[in-house]
Amino acid sequence: MAWIKPIRYDKKSKKSWLIRLIISGSAILLFILVYLVDSVILAKSDFLSSKDFLLVFFAVLSVAMYISVPVFVISLLKFIDSSMYLWRLKKNYFELPEDKKLYENDLNKLPRTNQAENMYARDSLVGGLLYILAYAGFVAADIYYVIKWTRLGETDAIVLFVFMMIVHLFFLIFGLYLFHQKDTTKYVDDVDLDAGRTRKTRMSIVRSITILVITSIISVMGVTTVFTMTKYIYKSRYGHYDKTLDGFKEKATMNINSEDLHEGVWSDRISNTDKGENLSPELSFDKVEGAEYYFIYMVDESANYWVHWVASDVREEELGTGANVKKYKDNSDFKYVGPYPPEGSGKHTYTIFVYAMKGKPDRDMELEFDEKSLSPDYMYYDYLNISKSGDPNEYGNVIAYGYISGIYSR
Repeated sequence: MAWIKPIRYDKKSKKSWLIRLIISGSAILLFILVYLVDSVILAKSDFLSSKDFLLVFFAVLSVAMYISVPVFVISLLKFIDSSMYLWRLKKNYFELPEDKKLYENDLNKLPRTNQAENMYARDSLVGGLLYILAYAGFVAADIYYVIKWTRLGETDAIVLFVFMMIVHLFFLIFGLYLFHQKDTTKYVDDVDLDAGRTRKTRMSIVRSITILVITSIISVMGVTTVFTMTKYIYKSRYGHYDKTLDGFKEKATMNINSEDLHEGVWSDRISNTDKGENLSPELSFDKVEGAEYYFIYMVDESANYWVHWVASDVREEELGTGANVKKYKDNSDFKYVGPYPPEGSGKHTYTIFVYAMKGKPDRDMELEFDEKSLSPDYMYYDYLNISKSGDPNEYGNVIAYGYISGIYSR
């Protein structure tokens, strides 16, 4: 039986891939245009945007979009591959086939005007270099990953680092495989005739780049997922992920006392009612070694963390009753308004948190006062404890914290 080397593409197949490319590309473009028109123009008209046929039309286009995108990508790759293949046939002096069936799909039967061989051996060198560069890029990302996260105490990152390094060996191995195909004594181009069938067909540059793009996209998604997963684990340990206020309170280590709290009930004089004087409570708490200052945060836990006291620059461990109208009267960083629960609303829980800080939080935040704001644990995780900018933020700006809680009603 005669040896047959198949013709991979002809003019007819190239044209068919071009038609698929145009149709799928047009469908994608139509979807984008309809989306823009609907969001920019039709959204302004309740009459037009509410018509059923528009909704059905948009739904059909959405389904077509999911089908068109993969068809577009495959058609684009196939069109490029077929174009390059036919171009190489022409460079190798072959007559370009209109329909490969006319030649029984046999390259040996395709007319040619001259002889040429291994004109594209250099493509293997180019492809190999691209894979080596991709390998170097992913290794750099892997090293950055392990250095970044082990420095932040995530020793589990070493396991994922090793795994990623093993996976990314694919690029190195494939690159070496392409380098090996430079050898013209063992490989020929896919547009070469090898009557003795002693050599293998080398991979074309288009195919090697296509594989590189696909595997690179998968690898980028993998690296991104690993970074995101490690960040989630990191924040679940030090940040607010999967945390509760009760769990946060259980880890409090500072002792806090107040002469204005009697048997769990706050004194009238700290309230902002007809019985009260709107005086900030007396407070005394542990001195924390290394603390530059203390941050005081008082909220009504029964009213969605309504903020009653924000003192962001306290340098002492004892505050007398009414510090807001005495020592800190003119201090813009010391804001206090006493409890004023609505009459008949029952007992409200007012809790004062004191945070011992290394320094000013690195994250800018507009502190809300006398309105609903962050819960004390979120204030800690998302603002106070952040000591260094970056992604992720580093934690450790709060050395210690404590709280004291009581009720008040009228």
